[in-house]
Amino acid sequence: MNRTKLLTIAVIGLLLINLGALGVFIMHKPPRPPHGDMPLPQQGGGPKELIIDRLHFDAGQEKQYELVIEEHKNKTNELHDASRELHNQLYSLLKNEAIDKTKVDALIQQIADNQKAVDNLNFDHFQKIKSICKSDQLDDFYKLADELAQLFGPKGPLPR
Repeated sequence: MNRTKLLTIAVIGLLLINLGALGVFIMHKPPRPPHGDMPLPQQGGGPKELIIDRLHFDAGQEKQYELVIEEHKNKTNELHDASRELHNQLYSLLKNEAIDKTKVDALIQQIADNQKAVDNLNFDHFQKIKSICKSDQLDDFYKLADELAQLFGPKGPLPR
């Protein structure tokens, strides 16, 4: 077996493994914590109300927080649009008879870089929320920080 054939088989094998792992992540729904362990927003409420309630923001802090939310929302939308476009480009390569692995790798790297930017944006967003807190609210912020991954992290698949 020549080297090119071996590399092609290895690349296809790795691609199949990655797709399999992606399928497992998409199909696996993380267990929900029992009621009472972690207060979630009331019906009709959302992350904004949860944070305002948990951190006991006053009216001035709420106004600051609204500005932080607006900035975060705009940047998040830009990154999600870019991610959607990159994924469209990636999967459109499947229409080609011969797939350019260099293009595939470059697009996957761009998708990873975009996800890194999303995570950095979210982390910076919570740092800004922390900066809005008064010293007597920091303990509440630290409690919230312990739950951020469960409250705002990736969700499982949508119910069918």
